[in-house]
Order: sequence, then structure tokens, then C-alpha cells
Amino acid sequence: MTTPVFSGKLDALPATLELFRAYDASSLAGRIVQGARRHTLAIGSGGSAIAAEYLVRCRDTLGLGPTTVQTPMQAVLDQHDLTDSDVWLFSAGGDNSDAAAAARAALDRKAKTLQLVTRNPVGTAAGIVGRGGGIVHVVPVADPKDGYLATHSLLSSVVALLLASDTASRDSFGAVRLLDGLSAQLACMRDPATRASRVAALAHLRRTDTVVVAGDPLLRPMAVLLDTSIWEASLLHIQTTDFRNLAHGRHGWLHHRIDETIILALTGIDSRASWTAIDAVLPASLRRLAIDHGSCGRSDNALSIIDGLGILEAIGAVLGIDPGKPGIGEFGRSMYDDRSLADLAEAMPSHVRHKRAAIARSDAHDPTVDPLHVIGRDRLEALAQADIGGAVFDYDGTIVTTAGRWSVPDQEIVEELVRLHRAGLMIGIATGRGGSAGEDLRKVFPADMLPSILIGYYNGGHLRSSDVDIDHDLPPADPAITETAEWLRGREDLFIQQEFKHREVQITVNMDRLRHPYRFPVDLGECAPFSDGRVRVMGSGHSYDIVPTASSKLAVVEALRKKLPAGREVLCFGDSGSRLGNDYALLSHQFGISVGDVCGAANGCWSLFGAGPVGPDALRRILKALLPSNAGRIRLNVASLGLDR
Repeated sequence: MTTPVFSGKLDALPATLELFRAYDASSLAGRIVQGARRHTLAIGSGGSAIAAEYLVRCRDTLGLGPTTVQTPMQAVLDQHDLTDSDVWLFSAGGDNSDAAAAARAALDRKAKTLQLVTRNPVGTAAGIVGRGGGIVHVVPVADPKDGYLATHSLLSSVVALLLASDTASRDSFGAVRLLDGLSAQLACMRDPATRASRVAALAHLRRTDTVVVAGDPLLRPMAVLLDTSIWEASLLHIQTTDFRNLAHGRHGWLHHRIDETIILALTGIDSRASWTAIDAVLPASLRRLAIDHGSCGRSDNALSIIDGLGILEAIGAVLGIDPGKPGIGEFGRSMYDDRSLADLAEAMPSHVRHKRAAIARSDAHDPTVDPLHVIGRDRLEALAQADIGGAVFDYDGTIVTTAGRWSVPDQEIVEELVRLHRAGLMIGIATGRGGSAGEDLRKVFPADMLPSILIGYYNGGHLRSSDVDIDHDLPPADPAITETAEWLRGREDLFIQQEFKHREVQITVNMDRLRHPYRFPVDLGECAPFSDGRVRVMGSGHSYDIVPTASSKLAVVEALRKKLPAGREVLCFGDSGSRLGNDYALLSHQFGISVGDVCGAANGCWSLFGAGPVGPDALRRILKALLPSNAGRIRLNVASLGLDR
């Protein structure tokens, strides 16, 4: 053979396989089963991408649910949260910065669980996963140095997943039989006659040729092995597809480059007919090689990966290139060692990702000069340095949950607010509710505290202290609100059930009463008070509030600010910080903190925790971090919130 480095690695693979005779797969099996009926994200690049694809097949055969495969860069740049997803990260050495970046991103995106499969228990990625509460699964290798292409680490990861999946199944094949089958496949792959026959089958290859790997989708791990390794070793050109995708237009390549192309068909029991139909109509002069792997199950795929390594060896022998040491440019190591992705992941903690997702939803150009992580950092620093004299709170979704809005506030939140009031904090409530909010507060707060709590009812349209029962102190009716209510009564087409609350300075429409709830602000364009600017609409988690344009929750903030000494700041809390949310104006400044939605403006509303915790849970953590300072002032102890990673 003319591939001494790569062939030497293949000849040593039985030593790694033998280590699995004493391997306990139960822990790995337990973690695989734990992900039943949940989405899983598998992350890997290079050789680790093959292991990630193999996990897909294992989970599929076990019926555990959908699995998505991503590279580390995709995992860092994606913005949806992973609170309902398990993340599996594959990295042989676990020391490259991209694996570390992916681990950091998975934690910041709130992965439900994080698993790392690696040969190196002390690598950088292992440290991040372990500190973040994830699990590190160490797989054995006889030779920790893979060389240029993944060999020992790839086989080790695949065998570990195979044995664990077999343990997890209800119809175990048995570790001994599986290992014996793999051992036999390795022996066949390394047999001199087999090696010679593969070289003979591929003897016509030229470096300028393109190999089209057309495969059964259930053999994707082998296809990815060939695609990745042929590219990385710069053996020849390669395209990867499945049989029917090949038939949809890609056959044009075969027509125009028939003498420069070879098809490598990877078939299984269900895809043989598709390949047979294609094979029958292809020109006879087109080179092709078909390899069949039966049912394409877990074991078949593990065997196919061994086959794939043998094919790579043969291609290298024909072309005179050693896949284990093809040679790289001077720039290659610098490219590999670049830390830009790790730096990006570090610059995108949870609250930055949360804001980034909101900006993406709005899809609006925001001409801010500073990057988001700088804006987020500056806001945290401003909060940490502020002398806080007051705090204004939204009620539903903030002090109480949206679902539990008819219950009184949690006792722990009440105790924290009482503590802060005694420490000198002025407290205000800005709510879309009417008198029910004050009624609930009067049930839980000390009587002596009530006169000092200012409530802005109806989104700031009616200000009274919390000891006042506004059912006996109603504001004058606003003409624009009255006119809007009459218009709504004439628009039965907007409602599933025509029912809404009409108060003197506010109309509240429950979303579940509307025929098209998310179109309601557009439908209001036909209402004169709305179109001419006399009223505006805001949304919360469960309803729309229509209020006079002059009404604002900021009225509560301004009322508190007038009573405070110069230099004291007012913190504002709410959960509906999106552009149409009823907390948008309240929160879109440096001292506004969302415990729910944020807007799509970089310098607008932000959260501290990102996608979670939210609501009263988030508020409770922040209240505990508000502490009297030595100077008799109140400061937010940002460090105690656990935001520093």
C-alpha cells in the first residue's frame, strides 16, 4: 500500500475495539433513553460530525424522536432556545476552540441536558460541560493520536453509541456478538486480498474526477465519512446526495461530465429498487460502484463506517495520496487554531441571545453603532452602579404569573417588597388592570405600607395610592374610549364571542375572544379614534388594552421620580416589552428590566436572564439582589444574579 500512515492507523483499530470488551455502556445508555420523545441537537465537525450523524441513526432506530445535526458554528449562531432539547457534543480531543464555543452556546441557549462524548476527560470542552452541569462520557482509544483523519476516535465514539443503544433497546443483540461482528469486519477490511480488490475496483480514478456519493439516507453516517474525509485529504472532487435528489436535476452533471465522474451508490434493503431503476438508465460508460448494507440499522451503519475507511484507503492508494498525512499549507494550522468562534460565543450570553432573537423576529434594520454584547455589558454596569430610589412594577406576568393572575402575589415576593420598602425604596405598580390589582395588594401588604404604594391603573390612566378602592373613585370617561367601544360593538365579525371590558379610560379585549387575535391591531385601523391617533392599542400575554394616547405607565415612574432626590434612579419591571406590548414604554430605557418579552431595538428593552427564568421567578431573583449599601442607598448586586459565566 502507498498509504503507510493511514493504513497503520487502520491496522491498529482492533486494539481500540478490544478495549470495549470491558466497557460499561450503561451510563451512556441511560442518557440516550432519557431523551425519549424530545428533540436532540447533535453537534460535531470533521470526524465528530460522523459520530453526530451516527447518533441520529441510533435514536431513530430506538424511536426516541427527531435529531438535528449541526456544526459548532451553526450551534453558536442559531438563536432559538434549547430548553426542551438535549444537546450531544462530539469532540475527540475536546481542546479545540470550536468545541468549547459549541459547549458554551449550548449552555447559554438553556439546553435541557448537555452531553459530551470525547476521549479526553480533561479537555477544555469537558471543563465547560462539567462546570455547566452537563455529563462527560469518556470513550476509550488505544491510540489517542488520530492523525490527520479521525480513525480511533471515530471508531470509539461509534462503538460506544452502538453498545449503549443496544443496552437501551428492549431487544438487545448483546455486546459480545456486536463486538465480534465489528472485529470480523475490521479483519476483512484489513485483509490483503480485500485491500487489493478495492484498489482494483477504483484503479481508474484520477485526481480530477468527481465521485458522486448517492446513498440511502439511512446510511448517512457513511456518506458523511466519505464526504468529509475525501475533502479533508484532498483526494478528489465529491458531491453527496440521495438517489431521488440525484434524479432531480443533478443528472445534468453526469451528462456533461460523464468521463470525469464515478457514482458510489450506498444502498439498503429499502433503497435498492431506487438505485436499480437509476442504474438501468445510466450510460454504460459511466463508472459506478455499489455497496449494500442491508437494513441500514445501527449495526449495519457501524459496519459501513469500517467499509468507508477501507474505501478511503483504496482511493488514497490509487491516487498516491496518504489520507493520514496528505500535507497541508502553512495557513492550515492558523485556520484551525483561530478563536473567532469561541470569542463570538463568549460575547453572546443568554441575555444577549434573547435580545438578538427579538431583533431577528422584527427583521428591522437597527443602525446602532455598538455590537449587542457591548450594549448588554454597558447596561449591566449601569445597573450595578445605580443608586436606586424607586421601582415600578407591572402586575400580571411580573408580580403574578399570567396564568395565576387571579391569585394574590407569592409570599416571598411580598416579603422582599416589604423589606425593600422598609429600606427606603419607593414602590409603584403600573398595571392594565382596574381595581382588582389594588384589592389583591391590600390583602397581602401591611396597612401602614399601602398609602405609600402608588398604583397606575388602566396602564397609567388613573393614579391612586393602593389604600384607595377605586371602585368608589372612578376617573371621568374618555370620549375616544367611548367612541371606540361603540365601534367594537358594531364589529361582530372581529369576535368569536363579542365580549370585552369597557372602563372609563380603557377597553380590554381577551385574545381568546377574537377571531384573528394577531391581526387585531391591523383591524383597528378602520376605527376612527385609532386611525386619527386619539387611542392606541397594546398587547399583554392574554389580552389587548385600548387606552387614550395620553395614558402611559410612565406616569407612575414620573410621579415617583418627583419625590426622589437628584441622582436616584427608578427601576422598571414588566413582561410585555415587545413593540406592541403594554410594557414597551415602561422598559425601553437603561433601567428597564424585562422578565418576559423584549423588543427588537438594540437600545430598547432587555432582560437579564434571557429566555428564562421569567415572570415572578425572575423578579424574585432580582429583588433578592437589591441590597442596602453602606451609604444608606439601594444597589443591585449584579454579581449575585449568576450572570457572570
